[in-house]
Amino acid sequence: MSLILKEAIGPDGPSPTLVLGPTAPEDLSTDWTGKVGWITFVDGTSMAHPSTDVEIISPDNLLEINLFIEKASQGEGTQIILGDFLDNIIKSIGSPESFYSFFCQLASRIRLRKRTAILVIKEDIHEKPMVEMVKRFADIVLEFRDQDNEGALTVEMRTLNFADNIYTRWLPFPQSLRPLCTNYT
Repeated sequence: MSLILKEAIGPDGPSPTLVLGPTAPEDLSTDWTGKVGWITFVDGTSMAHPSTDVEIISPDNLLEINLFIEKASQGEGTQIILGDFLDNIIKSIGSPESFYSFFCQLASRIRLRKRTAILVIKEDIHEKPMVEMVKRFADIVLEFRDQDNEGALTVEMRTLNFADNIYTRWLPFPQSLRPLCTNYT
């Protein structure tokens, strides 16, 4: 998430609305001033975060998550929603139908409001149908994979541009941009 904030949005870009999951707000060392929702369990319930800029929401409370994103994405101009919260929602919901309904509403809201969403999902911890469901709603998917090349671990990336029907082959990911954990889609 830090790499996306730093490289894709940058310090001069618009302050994104962060909807975090596994990433804690404290893990991001940035100077942005956007709204932050942290989709996580804290003793099984939602509770207050020490920072007044962070709203903690239980991952099984889809209505509250939708309301947070709705309120945070109001206004004019370029707005970006950045989040890794889908992992926590998928793991807590358990029902593909409930997740589909939630994600369909989220994708529709983002498109109708002409917002940009950068959503991260860790592919290897979910069942394939759930991952494919997320990809189905995406305009562009960036996939990363680790490859063992004669004992040397390399990271490769490919782009699936569903909006324009452009798909790249697996290419080496630049060393300078390589995140610490590379299992994200």
